[in-house]
Amino acid sequence: MSGFGGLRGEKLIMGALARCRQGRVKVVRVFPILLPSRRGSAPMPNRHRVGDFLREWRAKMDPNLVPGFTARFGARNKPGIKQAEMAVLTGVTEGWYRRLEAGRIENPKTEWLERIVRALDLNEAQRYTLFVYAKGQEPPPLYRPAAVIDPSTTAVVHGQPWPAYISDASWDMLLYNDLCVRNWPWIKYGINIMVWCLTYPEARLQLINWEEDWGKPMASQLRLAHEQQPENRRLAEVVAEIKERDKVAARLLTDDLTSVTHPDGDRRWMYLPNRGEEEFEVIFRCFAPLSDKSQRMMLIVPPDYSADS
Repeated sequence: MSGFGGLRGEKLIMGALARCRQGRVKVVRVFPILLPSRRGSAPMPNRHRVGDFLREWRAKMDPNLVPGFTARFGARNKPGIKQAEMAVLTGVTEGWYRRLEAGRIENPKTEWLERIVRALDLNEAQRYTLFVYAKGQEPPPLYRPAAVIDPSTTAVVHGQPWPAYISDASWDMLLYNDLCVRNWPWIKYGINIMVWCLTYPEARLQLINWEEDWGKPMASQLRLAHEQQPENRRLAEVVAEIKERDKVAARLLTDDLTSVTHPDGDRRWMYLPNRGEEEFEVIFRCFAPLSDKSQRMMLIVPPDYSADS
């Protein structure tokens, strides 16, 4: 039986079936056999195993790494995130999340699994494992916009003592430094900035006074940019995605009358990883190269301007 797996085993089975159809083989009994997929994913997921992985990942996750966790759920001095807390972090009911870990959800949405990836800060192999066992398929590739950034500009971003990043005209992330990832782990997953800030559950956990200080100003920026650039197909996709994802964000984009063109100089408050319920004020400084104003460089600076802060 050692040679019965893989492509060779599949050929043996298919050959036997062909001989059976030709009347050359008498079939006594047929046992169902699950053939391996040539695309690298199982035809049917082994869903009961997904709970084993999720429980292990939850048990090892440090809740202090989740910005705003302490302010919402209280201080925690040991690793571990509960099912009820995962439900809040991923924007579903506790019962729905329990069903996933019990293997009772046949085809969970990709977006919901991606929320779990971010909440538990899963690496590439763990993300792949989650999708294979929960959906029976490999995860979709992360979105990476094609853009050319001058090496000198890259050096400027990475040389900053504060979080710094560059986004394009549609608010897709093009470049960021390590301090950005430390403070906003979602950045490494290739998520559009506006989509994250306006629709994702963890954004409303981390960003203090979300609707007034973050949602309304950012929705105004996006709305004005979309009106000014109707030919920008990617920008139109971002607007449509936000409206489809979240009713509150859709209302802000459609009905709110806030008028903000840029956040330069704005002061806002947020929670940071490993800082518990301490609230941090930050100032946004915004720049654009004269040669390509579609690229925005953002610096997130503390109010005391100290590089050590």
